[in-house]
Amino acid sequence: MIYCIVGKTSSGKDTIAKHLSKRFHIPLVCSATTRTMRCYETNGKEHWFVTKEEMEKIKTSPHVIAYTKMPVTGIEYAATTDMVQGDDMIYIINPDGIRWFKAHGSKDIPMVSIYVDLPDTLIVDRAMKRGDKLSDIKDRLASESDEMNKFRDNKEYDYLIDNSGALADVLEKADRIILSTKKN
Repeated sequence: MIYCIVGKTSSGKDTIAKHLSKRFHIPLVCSATTRTMRCYETNGKEHWFVTKEEMEKIKTSPHVIAYTKMPVTGIEYAATTDMVQGDDMIYIINPDGIRWFKAHGSKDIPMVSIYVDLPDTLIVDRAMKRGDKLSDIKDRLASESDEMNKFRDNKEYDYLIDNSGALADVLEKADRIILSTKKN
């Protein structure tokens, strides 16, 4: 099973993904990206930070699970089966990556998509608290808002988590999603 976590920048995707990974012993997919590493990130932990040339090799691999290119920034993300460490996995991905997976990914891997929703005002506040520059936050929101809003509004996800409440409640809802999929 691949649990795809989707949401705008700073919406809580990483927090939820790390919690689920630890709680249920499900490895996180460490995807490759062409974006610049942020000051609080480590290469090979959050992502593999690669050149455009390296990404060309990755995205043409026969082992690609998902690939996406951000429409405004041109930043690319990709994951391959070589980046997966178990039968189940958690992958932070965008809507185009989910669509790519549904169209081109392995039919042997079932997928559950979880959209993490948070109002833009709270996104800006949380990103500023973690040290992001306001201009960077606004650029990231501008590059993804249309795509994310359309995905949310069209209910293209399997589950939605409203992350504007207490963290314990949000994590409990995420736990219930995993438990409900494990029963099936």
